[in-house]
Amino acid sequence: MKAAVLIAMGLLAAPTTARPRAGRPPAPSPARTPAPAAAVWHAPADVDAEPRVRAPWRAGVAERLVDVTDAFVGAPYVVSPLGEGFGQDPDPRLRFDAFDCTTFVETALALALGHDLDDSRRVLDRIRYRGDVVAYAERRHFPESEWLPGLQQAGLLVDVTRAVGGDDIVVATKTLDPARWARARGKHLPSLPAERLPSGPASLDVWALAAAAAHPERIPAGTVLSVVRVDFKNVPVRVSHQGLVVDKDGQRVLRHAADRLHHHVVDEPLDRFFARLQRYGRWPVVGVHLAQVVPAADWRVRLGVGEPSPASPAASTPLAPPAP
Repeated sequence: MKAAVLIAMGLLAAPTTARPRAGRPPAPSPARTPAPAAAVWHAPADVDAEPRVRAPWRAGVAERLVDVTDAFVGAPYVVSPLGEGFGQDPDPRLRFDAFDCTTFVETALALALGHDLDDSRRVLDRIRYRGDVVAYAERRHFPESEWLPGLQQAGLLVDVTRAVGGDDIVVATKTLDPARWARARGKHLPSLPAERLPSGPASLDVWALAAAAAHPERIPAGTVLSVVRVDFKNVPVRVSHQGLVVDKDGQRVLRHAADRLHHHVVDEPLDRFFARLQRYGRWPVVGVHLAQVVPAADWRVRLGVGEPSPASPAASTPLAPPAP
């Protein structure tokens, strides 16, 4: 279970035999039979995605995230479907036929914020990698120490956990050092040189699970939700899952690539999702970290994407209101 979590979060490259290739339907995992989708799902091609990216914004960034990902609901869950297109992980840098939890969020952000598909490819590279170089070693592998703080520093995400959770906040810290990496090496780790591995503490504000389950309606649409677990010393992460909180058909849901139970991209009502989290016993859930998608006016400059995109409502989307 832990190895699957780390693969899903991008810490390991899954065996290529487990991933569908372009034009080929994904094979079911040999360990379990995927749950059937509500209908036969067909992967959108680039020609289908381009108009969604180019379409005018109908409202704010929350609605934009829904519009660019509607076609992905029903897509199969496949571990680590994106790579660099070469080297250690030769999978494509962008694809629409399979997702894991984090690559779904990354793809959604890139399509929502790009002004055409080529621009979205550039945005996706800047989301997934720490700098200008597309390489396995430069990928944001570790959610607490790289992915979340990196995208918050770049101005794409704003931490709203305390604004939403009020007094029901705990601080989840993961401390890594060479001794811990040495004990874990060869088990569930990416093939990275020792100097590339994070060291020291990384902390996240976390809304306690019981409080979040009691008031899921407080979470604003357009938020990246990250599930935070208890600290296991031999597991280098505490974030085990990510998804997008959106409004769909009058209901607030988590749109996510869900490995457990669903095995595809689904819209899961937030109350049902939190009820499931409360039942996890082997690796208990502490709560959730909330990062609202509210791009700063200069986010493209900070990420190094290039010329600014056409004016959009993104930069003026209001932050989550304080908790009552």
